[in-house]
Amino acid sequence: MKDSFNFHGPKDFDEQTDAFRFDLDDLILRYLSEFDINTFTIMGALQEKIIEMSQWGNFDAEIPLDDEEE
Repeated sequence: MKDSFNFHGPKDFDEQTDAFRFDLDDLILRYLSEFDINTFTIMGALQEKIIEMSQWGNFDAEIPLDDEEE
């Protein structure tokens, strides 16, 4: 018997990237409108997260990097 799995979210890398960016945009706009937080604070928090994520080492890129053959 074949399992049937219905995935209703973004299907490919580009759609998933767009979904993440749209959610991030909505989150940033929400914090700017609902809290006493400014863009510099948000940028600092995002930069901290970038540094943290860079230490996770999860760099399974599906796109070729500059030094790789295509």
